[in-house]
Amino acid sequence: MKSLMNFVIDGDIEGFKEYLDSGDTIYFNESECFDTEAEAFAYCADIDYGVDERAPAERYPLRSSEETDLPFIEAIKLLMILHTKF
Repeated sequence: MKSLMNFVIDGDIEGFKEYLDSGDTIYFNESECFDTEAEAFAYCADIDYGVDERAPAERYPLRSSEETDLPFIEAIKLLMILHTKF
């Protein structure tokens, strides 16, 4: 079974949306916003600090500045909107 991160890494937006619709419990952290690119890079560099490099990644940053990440960000936003209505 693929993880959400694998769908993003593979560029599989349809698989990502299906996974979101599957009913599995998924937790998303609050989005982080930065004033400068340097702040964003520093945050991303710190995500896996102290984690064994051989271990699978537990977090994967989606960046609104990256065209390839935008469909995934929009899918998550839509999911959040739908869940707050019910």
